[in-house]
Amino acid sequence: MSAFIPSHRIFVFILTMAALATGFAATDQARPVVHLAAGDDRAISAAIASLPESGGVVELGAGSFLINQPIVIDRDGIELRGRGPDTLLFLAARANCPVVVVGSSSTPTHRMVRHISVRELVIDGNREEQTVECYGGPCDERNLSLLRNNGITIRGAEDILIENVVTRRTRSGGVVLEKTCRRVRIIGLESCDNEFDGLAAYETEDSSFTRLNLHHNQSAGFSFDWRFNRNYIADASAVDNGSQGIFMRDSIGNTFERMILRSNGEQGIFMAETRTIPGTACRYNKFRMVTITANKAHGIRINDASCTVNALERCLVTGNGGEDISLADFGQLEVIQPVNTEVAFVQPVSS
Repeated sequence: MSAFIPSHRIFVFILTMAALATGFAATDQARPVVHLAAGDDRAISAAIASLPESGGVVELGAGSFLINQPIVIDRDGIELRGRGPDTLLFLAARANCPVVVVGSSSTPTHRMVRHISVRELVIDGNREEQTVECYGGPCDERNLSLLRNNGITIRGAEDILIENVVTRRTRSGGVVLEKTCRRVRIIGLESCDNEFDGLAAYETEDSSFTRLNLHHNQSAGFSFDWRFNRNYIADASAVDNGSQGIFMRDSIGNTFERMILRSNGEQGIFMAETRTIPGTACRYNKFRMVTITANKAHGIRINDASCTVNALERCLVTGNGGEDISLADFGQLEVIQPVNTEVAFVQPVSS
Protein backbone atom coordinates (compact mmCIF):
# COMPACT_ATOMS: atom_id res chain seq x y z
CA MET A 1 0.00 0.00 0.00
CA SER A 2 1.12 3.55 -0.63
CA ALA A 3 2.24 5.86 2.16
CA PHE A 4 -0.35 8.06 3.84
CA ILE A 5 0.03 11.15 6.03
CA PRO A 6 -2.55 10.98 8.83
CA SER A 7 -4.78 13.84 9.86
CA HIS A 8 -3.47 16.64 12.08
CA ARG A 9 -5.14 15.19 15.14
CA ILE A 10 -3.66 11.75 14.63
CA PHE A 11 -0.25 13.24 13.87
CA VAL A 12 -0.26 15.16 17.15
CA PHE A 13 -1.40 12.01 18.94
CA ILE A 14 1.49 10.02 17.46
CA LEU A 15 3.96 12.70 18.52
CA THR A 16 2.54 12.55 22.03
CA MET A 17 2.93 8.76 22.14
CA ALA A 18 6.48 9.08 20.76
CA ALA A 19 7.30 11.48 23.56
CA LEU A 20 6.05 8.92 26.07
CA ALA A 21 8.22 6.28 24.43
CA THR A 22 11.24 8.55 24.73
CA GLY A 23 10.42 8.99 28.40
CA PHE A 24 10.59 5.24 28.95
CA ALA A 25 13.94 4.99 27.19
CA ALA A 26 15.46 8.06 28.77
CA THR A 27 14.81 6.94 32.33
CA ASP A 28 15.92 3.32 31.78
CA GLN A 29 19.62 3.99 32.40
CA ALA A 30 18.90 5.53 35.77
CA ARG A 31 16.67 2.72 37.02
CA PRO A 32 17.84 -0.34 38.97
CA VAL A 33 17.93 -3.57 36.99
CA VAL A 34 17.51 -7.09 38.39
CA HIS A 35 18.88 -9.78 36.06
CA LEU A 36 17.17 -13.17 36.28
CA ALA A 37 18.93 -15.82 34.23
CA ALA A 38 16.44 -18.60 35.07
CA GLY A 39 13.53 -19.33 37.36
CA ASP A 40 9.75 -19.47 37.53
CA ASP A 41 6.83 -17.21 38.43
CA ARG A 42 7.92 -17.05 42.07
CA ALA A 43 11.40 -15.89 41.10
CA ILE A 44 10.01 -13.26 38.72
CA SER A 45 7.53 -11.97 41.31
CA ALA A 46 10.28 -11.86 43.95
CA ALA A 47 12.51 -9.91 41.59
CA ILE A 48 9.74 -7.36 41.01
CA ALA A 49 9.13 -7.10 44.75
CA SER A 50 12.85 -6.48 45.36
CA LEU A 51 12.83 -3.28 43.30
CA PRO A 52 12.63 0.02 45.20
CA GLU A 53 9.40 1.99 45.53
CA SER A 54 10.41 4.12 42.53
CA GLY A 55 10.40 1.01 40.31
CA GLY A 56 12.97 -0.52 37.99
CA VAL A 57 13.59 -3.31 35.51
CA VAL A 58 13.44 -7.10 35.76
CA GLU A 59 15.43 -8.52 32.86
CA LEU A 60 14.86 -12.19 32.06
CA GLY A 61 17.49 -14.31 30.40
CA ALA A 62 17.10 -16.70 27.51
CA GLY A 63 15.19 -19.88 28.26
CA SER A 64 11.82 -21.06 29.54
CA PHE A 65 10.23 -19.75 32.75
CA LEU A 66 7.46 -22.01 34.08
CA ILE A 67 4.40 -20.09 35.30
CA ASN A 68 2.14 -21.64 37.96
CA GLN A 69 0.68 -18.38 39.28
CA PRO A 70 0.20 -15.10 37.39
CA ILE A 71 2.90 -12.47 37.38
CA VAL A 72 0.99 -9.48 38.76
CA ILE A 73 2.56 -6.07 38.14
CA ASP A 74 0.50 -3.70 40.28
CA ARG A 75 3.24 -1.18 41.07
CA ASP A 76 4.13 1.91 39.08
CA GLY A 77 7.35 2.22 37.11
CA ILE A 78 8.07 -1.49 36.53
CA GLU A 79 9.49 -2.95 33.34
CA LEU A 80 9.54 -6.69 32.64
CA ARG A 81 11.65 -7.56 29.63
CA GLY A 82 13.23 -10.57 28.07
CA ARG A 83 15.56 -11.28 25.20
CA GLY A 84 13.04 -11.48 22.42
CA PRO A 85 12.01 -14.91 21.10
CA ASP A 86 14.63 -16.58 23.32
CA THR A 87 12.63 -15.74 26.49
CA LEU A 88 9.52 -17.86 27.02
CA LEU A 89 6.89 -17.61 29.78
CA PHE A 90 5.19 -21.02 29.65
CA LEU A 91 2.01 -21.69 31.61
CA ALA A 92 2.17 -24.93 33.59
CA ALA A 93 -0.37 -27.69 33.04
CA ARG A 94 -3.64 -27.05 34.91
CA ALA A 95 -2.39 -23.73 36.25
CA ASN A 96 -5.67 -22.21 34.97
CA CYS A 97 -4.54 -18.61 35.39
CA PRO A 98 -3.49 -15.61 33.34
CA VAL A 99 0.22 -15.35 32.64
CA VAL A 100 0.82 -11.60 33.16
CA VAL A 101 -1.55 -9.11 34.83
CA VAL A 102 -0.70 -5.42 34.52
CA GLY A 103 -2.76 -3.75 37.23
CA SER A 104 -4.75 -5.00 40.18
CA SER A 105 -5.94 -8.61 40.21
CA SER A 106 -8.84 -7.54 42.46
CA THR A 107 -12.25 -6.59 41.08
CA PRO A 108 -12.99 -3.75 41.31
CA THR A 109 -9.40 -2.67 40.79
CA HIS A 110 -8.05 -1.00 43.91
CA ARG A 111 -5.98 1.72 42.16
CA MET A 112 -4.83 2.96 38.77
CA VAL A 113 -1.31 1.76 37.87
CA ARG A 114 1.02 3.73 35.60
CA HIS A 115 4.24 3.55 33.61
CA ILE A 116 4.58 -0.22 33.29
CA SER A 117 6.11 -1.99 30.31
CA VAL A 118 6.34 -5.61 29.16
CA ARG A 119 8.79 -6.14 26.32
CA GLU A 120 10.72 -8.62 24.23
CA LEU A 121 9.32 -12.00 25.25
CA VAL A 122 7.01 -14.86 24.25
CA ILE A 123 3.98 -16.03 26.25
CA ASP A 124 2.61 -19.54 25.70
CA GLY A 125 -0.70 -20.27 27.45
CA ASN A 126 -0.43 -24.04 26.95
CA ARG A 127 -4.15 -24.11 26.16
CA GLU A 128 -4.50 -27.84 25.66
CA GLU A 129 -3.48 -28.50 29.27
CA GLN A 130 -5.82 -25.94 30.90
CA THR A 131 -9.31 -26.93 32.02
CA VAL A 132 -11.19 -23.62 32.53
CA GLU A 133 -11.25 -20.17 30.95
CA CYS A 134 -11.18 -18.17 34.17
CA TYR A 135 -8.74 -17.95 37.05
CA GLY A 136 -9.48 -20.58 39.66
CA GLY A 137 -12.77 -21.94 38.39
CA PRO A 138 -16.07 -21.12 36.65
CA CYS A 139 -16.14 -17.57 35.31
CA ASP A 140 -17.50 -14.64 37.33
CA GLU A 141 -18.40 -16.55 40.49
CA ARG A 142 -16.02 -14.73 42.82
CA ASN A 143 -13.12 -12.29 42.87
CA LEU A 144 -10.30 -14.02 40.96
CA SER A 145 -12.65 -15.84 38.61
CA LEU A 146 -13.47 -12.42 37.12
CA LEU A 147 -10.02 -12.67 35.51
CA ARG A 148 -9.88 -14.53 32.21
CA ASN A 149 -6.84 -16.67 31.55
CA ASN A 150 -5.28 -14.36 28.96
CA GLY A 151 -1.67 -14.04 27.94
CA ILE A 152 -1.56 -10.42 29.15
CA THR A 153 -4.41 -8.70 30.98
CA ILE A 154 -4.17 -4.92 31.40
CA ARG A 155 -6.70 -3.45 33.82
CA GLY A 156 -7.05 -0.06 35.44
CA ALA A 157 -3.86 1.25 33.85
CA GLU A 158 -2.38 4.35 32.19
CA ASP A 159 0.81 4.97 30.18
CA ILE A 160 1.54 1.31 29.52
CA LEU A 161 3.88 -0.13 26.88
CA ILE A 162 3.67 -3.66 25.43
CA GLU A 163 6.41 -4.06 22.82
CA ASN A 164 7.67 -6.94 20.69
CA VAL A 165 5.66 -9.63 22.45
CA VAL A 166 4.15 -12.90 21.19
CA THR A 167 1.05 -14.32 22.90
CA ARG A 168 -0.12 -17.74 21.78
CA ARG A 169 -2.21 -20.76 22.78
CA THR A 170 -4.03 -19.10 25.69
CA ARG A 171 -7.25 -20.49 27.15
CA SER A 172 -8.90 -17.10 26.68
CA GLY A 173 -7.49 -14.04 24.84
CA GLY A 174 -4.01 -13.10 23.74
CA VAL A 175 -3.95 -9.53 25.12
CA VAL A 176 -6.99 -7.98 26.85
CA LEU A 177 -7.48 -4.41 28.13
CA GLU A 178 -10.28 -3.69 30.63
CA LYS A 179 -11.45 -1.73 33.68
CA THR A 180 -10.46 1.67 32.23
CA CYS A 181 -7.20 1.88 30.31
CA ARG A 182 -5.70 5.07 28.86
CA ARG A 183 -2.64 5.80 26.77
CA VAL A 184 -1.67 2.18 26.31
CA ARG A 185 0.77 1.53 23.48
CA ILE A 186 1.05 -1.92 21.96
CA ILE A 187 3.80 -2.14 19.36
CA GLY A 188 4.94 -5.26 17.54
CA LEU A 189 2.45 -7.84 18.85
CA GLU A 190 1.91 -11.27 17.34
CA SER A 191 -1.13 -13.00 18.85
CA CYS A 192 -2.17 -16.38 17.51
CA ASP A 193 -3.89 -19.68 18.23
CA ASN A 194 -5.76 -18.32 21.25
CA GLU A 195 -9.12 -19.76 22.33
CA PHE A 196 -10.85 -16.42 21.86
CA ASP A 197 -9.60 -13.07 20.49
CA GLY A 198 -6.10 -12.06 19.52
CA LEU A 199 -6.53 -8.56 21.02
CA ALA A 200 -9.58 -7.35 22.95
CA ALA A 201 -10.10 -3.91 24.47
CA TYR A 202 -12.88 -2.66 26.72
CA GLU A 203 -13.14 0.75 28.42
CA THR A 204 -10.04 1.84 26.52
CA GLU A 205 -9.29 5.31 25.19
CA ASP A 206 -6.51 7.44 23.68
CA SER A 207 -4.33 4.39 23.03
CA SER A 208 -2.35 3.17 20.01
CA PHE A 209 -1.91 -0.30 18.55
CA THR A 210 0.68 -0.63 15.78
CA ARG A 211 2.58 -3.39 13.96
CA LEU A 212 0.18 -6.15 14.97
CA ASN A 213 -0.14 -9.62 13.46
CA LEU A 214 -3.28 -11.37 14.73
CA HIS A 215 -3.88 -14.73 13.10
CA HIS A 216 -5.45 -18.16 13.60
CA ASN A 217 -7.31 -17.15 16.76
CA GLN A 218 -10.50 -19.11 17.30
CA SER A 219 -12.67 -16.00 17.65
CA ALA A 220 -11.91 -12.50 16.34
CA GLY A 221 -8.59 -10.97 15.51
CA PHE A 222 -9.63 -7.66 17.16
CA SER A 223 -12.57 -7.32 19.56
CA PHE A 224 -13.64 -3.82 20.70
CA ASP A 225 -16.82 -4.29 22.66
CA TRP A 226 -17.30 -1.62 25.32
CA ARG A 227 -16.31 2.08 25.44
CA PHE A 228 -13.49 1.82 22.94
CA ASN A 229 -12.98 5.48 22.05
CA ARG A 230 -10.42 7.71 20.28
CA ASN A 231 -7.85 5.02 19.63
CA TYR A 232 -5.42 4.54 16.73
CA ILE A 233 -4.78 1.17 15.06
CA ALA A 234 -2.30 0.95 12.18
CA ASP A 235 0.07 -1.27 10.22
CA ALA A 236 -1.74 -4.40 11.33
CA SER A 237 -3.28 -7.57 9.97
CA ALA A 238 -6.04 -9.93 11.09
CA VAL A 239 -5.89 -13.07 8.95
CA ASP A 240 -7.40 -16.56 9.23
CA ASN A 241 -9.24 -15.92 12.50
CA GLY A 242 -12.32 -17.97 13.34
CA SER A 243 -14.90 -15.17 13.29
CA GLN A 244 -14.27 -11.50 12.44
CA GLY A 245 -11.16 -9.62 11.55
CA ILE A 246 -12.57 -6.74 13.64
CA PHE A 247 -15.62 -7.03 15.92
CA MET A 248 -16.89 -3.66 17.21
CA ARG A 249 -19.65 -2.40 19.50
CA ASP A 250 -19.78 0.80 21.55
CA SER A 251 -16.76 2.20 19.70
CA ILE A 252 -16.49 5.92 18.85
CA GLY A 253 -13.94 8.07 17.05
CA ASN A 254 -11.31 5.44 16.29
CA THR A 255 -8.93 5.49 13.31
CA PHE A 256 -7.73 2.38 11.46
CA GLU A 257 -4.97 2.72 8.86
CA ARG A 258 -2.94 0.45 6.62
CA MET A 259 -4.50 -2.84 7.63
CA ILE A 260 -5.20 -6.22 6.05
CA LEU A 261 -8.33 -8.17 7.04
CA ARG A 262 -8.27 -11.41 5.08
CA SER A 263 -9.66 -14.95 5.11
CA ASN A 264 -11.50 -14.65 8.42
CA GLY A 265 -14.31 -17.10 9.21
CA GLU A 266 -17.10 -14.51 9.22
CA GLN A 267 -16.92 -10.77 8.41
CA GLY A 268 -13.84 -8.69 7.81
CA ILE A 269 -15.45 -5.94 9.94
CA PHE A 270 -18.64 -6.32 11.99
CA MET A 271 -20.14 -3.21 13.65
CA ALA A 272 -23.20 -3.23 15.90
CA GLU A 273 -24.74 -1.82 19.04
CA THR A 274 -25.42 -3.71 22.25
CA ARG A 275 -29.17 -4.06 21.88
CA THR A 276 -29.93 -3.99 25.61
CA ILE A 277 -27.86 -0.85 26.30
CA PRO A 278 -28.87 2.44 24.63
CA GLY A 279 -26.08 4.63 23.24
CA THR A 280 -23.69 1.81 22.40
CA ALA A 281 -23.55 2.18 18.62
CA CYS A 282 -20.32 2.39 16.61
CA ARG A 283 -19.95 5.97 15.35
CA TYR A 284 -17.39 8.25 13.73
CA ASN A 285 -14.86 5.50 13.05
CA LYS A 286 -12.51 5.95 10.07
CA PHE A 287 -10.84 3.25 8.00
CA ARG A 288 -8.05 4.37 5.67
CA MET A 289 -6.19 2.16 3.22
CA VAL A 290 -7.59 -1.06 4.63
CA THR A 291 -7.72 -4.20 2.46
CA ILE A 292 -10.71 -6.44 3.23
CA THR A 293 -10.78 -9.57 1.11
CA ALA A 294 -11.57 -13.30 1.06
CA ASN A 295 -13.55 -13.26 4.31
CA LYS A 296 -16.19 -15.99 4.38
CA ALA A 297 -19.17 -13.71 5.05
CA HIS A 298 -19.42 -9.97 4.36
CA GLY A 299 -16.41 -7.78 3.88
CA ILE A 300 -18.06 -5.15 6.09
CA ARG A 301 -21.35 -5.63 7.92
CA ILE A 302 -22.90 -2.68 9.80
CA ASN A 303 -25.67 -4.44 11.63
CA ASP A 304 -27.64 -1.64 13.32
CA ALA A 305 -29.06 1.58 11.88
CA SER A 306 -27.73 3.50 14.91
CA CYS A 307 -24.13 2.91 13.74
CA THR A 308 -23.72 6.04 11.63
CA VAL A 309 -21.14 8.39 10.18
CA ASN A 310 -18.41 5.78 9.78
CA ALA A 311 -16.07 6.22 6.83
CA LEU A 312 -13.94 4.26 4.37
CA GLU A 313 -11.15 6.11 2.58
CA ARG A 314 -9.05 4.49 -0.13
CA CYS A 315 -10.00 1.00 1.02
CA LEU A 316 -10.09 -2.15 -1.09
CA VAL A 317 -13.10 -4.34 -0.27
CA THR A 318 -13.43 -7.22 -2.69
CA GLY A 319 -13.78 -10.96 -3.10
CA ASN A 320 -15.61 -11.71 0.14
CA GLY A 321 -18.08 -14.58 0.51
CA GLY A 322 -21.15 -12.37 1.04
CA GLU A 323 -21.68 -8.76 0.01
CA ASP A 324 -18.51 -6.77 0.18
CA ILE A 325 -20.35 -3.98 2.02
CA SER A 326 -23.62 -4.77 3.80
CA LEU A 327 -25.53 -2.04 5.67
CA ALA A 328 -28.65 -2.05 7.83
CA ASP A 329 -29.72 1.38 6.54
CA PHE A 330 -28.79 4.16 4.14
CA GLY A 331 -26.26 6.80 5.15
CA GLN A 332 -24.30 4.67 7.60
CA LEU A 333 -21.04 4.64 5.69
CA GLU A 334 -19.24 7.41 3.86
CA VAL A 335 -17.09 6.02 1.07
CA ILE A 336 -14.28 8.36 0.02
CA GLN A 337 -12.62 7.55 -3.29
CA PRO A 338 -15.18 4.80 -3.78
CA VAL A 339 -14.28 1.15 -3.75
CA ASN A 340 -15.40 -0.96 -6.69
CA THR A 341 -18.02 -2.92 -4.78
CA GLU A 342 -21.78 -2.92 -4.49
CA VAL A 343 -23.33 -1.74 -1.23
CA ALA A 344 -26.17 -3.98 -0.01
CA PHE A 345 -28.84 -3.09 2.54
CA VAL A 346 -29.94 -6.00 4.74
CA GLN A 347 -32.17 -6.01 7.82
CA PRO A 348 -30.30 -6.33 11.15
CA VAL A 349 -29.61 -9.75 12.61
CA SER A 350 -29.05 -10.72 16.20
CA SER A 351 -25.56 -9.65 17.43
